[in-house]
Amino acid sequence: MQPEIRKQIIMSNTIGFSNFRRFTSFPEIDLGDITILVGGNNAGKSTLVKAMLLMRDFLKSRIESVDKTENIFQTIKPQFKFDAEHVNVGEFYRAFCRQSPSNEDTMSFSMKIDKFHFVVNIRGERKSGVVPEVSMITITDEDRDITFTFDFSTNQMTAHFSYDKMALNSHDSDIKDSLLKEENRLIDRLKEFEYKLSKCKDLEKITAIKVDIERTTRELDRIKSEIKVEEQSNSGYSIDEYDSVTVGLSFFIGDNIGEYIITELINGFVNYAYTGTTGDKRSKEYKEQIAHKSFLKGKEAEIKAVSKEIENVLNRQTIEYIYAHSVSQTPFYANCIGSSDYTKRTIHEFYNSRISSGDENIGIPKDNEFILIENWLNEFKIGNSLKIKSYAGDSYQVYIIDDDNPDGIDLADKGMGSIQLVILLLRLATLIRKYRGQDLTVLLEEPEQNLHPAIQSMLADLVHDINKNFGVQFIIETHSEYLVRKSQVIVGRKYDSEEKAKENPFRIYYLPQNGLAYSIGYTLNGRLTEKFEPGFFDEAGKSNFYLMRKERGLE
Repeated sequence: MQPEIRKQIIMSNTIGFSNFRRFTSFPEIDLGDITILVGGNNAGKSTLVKAMLLMRDFLKSRIESVDKTENIFQTIKPQFKFDAEHVNVGEFYRAFCRQSPSNEDTMSFSMKIDKFHFVVNIRGERKSGVVPEVSMITITDEDRDITFTFDFSTNQMTAHFSYDKMALNSHDSDIKDSLLKEENRLIDRLKEFEYKLSKCKDLEKITAIKVDIERTTRELDRIKSEIKVEEQSNSGYSIDEYDSVTVGLSFFIGDNIGEYIITELINGFVNYAYTGTTGDKRSKEYKEQIAHKSFLKGKEAEIKAVSKEIENVLNRQTIEYIYAHSVSQTPFYANCIGSSDYTKRTIHEFYNSRISSGDENIGIPKDNEFILIENWLNEFKIGNSLKIKSYAGDSYQVYIIDDDNPDGIDLADKGMGSIQLVILLLRLATLIRKYRGQDLTVLLEEPEQNLHPAIQSMLADLVHDINKNFGVQFIIETHSEYLVRKSQVIVGRKYDSEEKAKENPFRIYYLPQNGLAYSIGYTLNGRLTEKFEPGFFDEAGKSNFYLMRKERGLE
């Protein structure tokens, strides 16, 4: 395929949510370099994608205006909007899960980007016309083990530096680490049992689950007691009194305009540390403020480092959605600027991205993005190359060049499937060029439409090629058995050892009609580790089985 270029660093991502659309709870799932989402209609694939787009927009929201005389986050809470591009959810009450109990009023989204974990809670009344409020934001730097919590219902913010509690010698630290891991495991088990209990309606099973909960709770209490003894027995260990600081939301000045809301909230701890302290200097409250500010000044470098790194991560990370769309066989694409027509807009943006086909006569090489297009035009047996003619910068003709037509034939003379593929290649090449040097995630909705089964299977090769050579992360919503099967073949060919399997970019999640999404892995020979629900892989087999029985007179 095309020459390999430097691969970008793909950020590890997770996504989870609660009380959003059809899910009361959607526990966080890990997204691979190429994540394939499979499931029936209305199973929740598009819900997951919408959750990602909404979180992307919220995390990248910026401060638009500031009242210099007031604490802006006491008067204006960050807004979580449900009208992001490609997300037609509408109002909060429409987005809220209808299966949730009537007293539930909080929707939650969680996402991990790189080493940062973000959780956003949105609260509101479940009726038309009500604008919800962000009630809480939690940000965790998992490497530094620092958590910032912003509670807008109480107008307080907390900085928790849990690594201050790990001043143990090596031996004691290992013991405590083991106990803490066991504690976390038992907490996760309790959550799992409680979830099963909330869904279970069988009295006998409910009784058994309650027994499991009691047993696990007793074990958890024992582990907590051992942790406490271990802490007390460590003579070189002392908890810093101010490892967790809770203060009022601090002042934000005029030069915050245009900055990320998320990073400015974190910087608010430093702002608070340098505000004046008033009140009776002999009072406990005054002394506590002084102590908190002194502590935060000591942590200033770390706080600013976290804020800056989050800013860099958000600047690098981009999510683009290529949604299912129709194409038409037209020889002339007119009035493309600002057009709502996906095909026209794609051609216009590709042309203006200045991706060069090179010039062999004067030694100008082709751009890598153009090599990608040519390679895949050949792979899909559409042609050898393409060229676009522009008229007044707003109208275009697209020509496909092949062995029989060195001057090119109009794209409109190709079939609908070929046009669909050309537009997909142009869009991908444009995104790669536009976000060069950034971490690009492409959400791809049902790319198999209009395509022959053999070509559908090649889509797995296409995304694998782009992921490996351009560092693009893909999340694919699909109903194509052929695309999934080809991913198995790629894994069996390229990732067939324990060492190679570590580099396998593919990950599958099946979203059943009832229940939670579950992960389906690959064995070293490409087989899947879990089964799909009936109606996907087995559908062709059922039809063939019927015909075989019919031939034998059994039907």
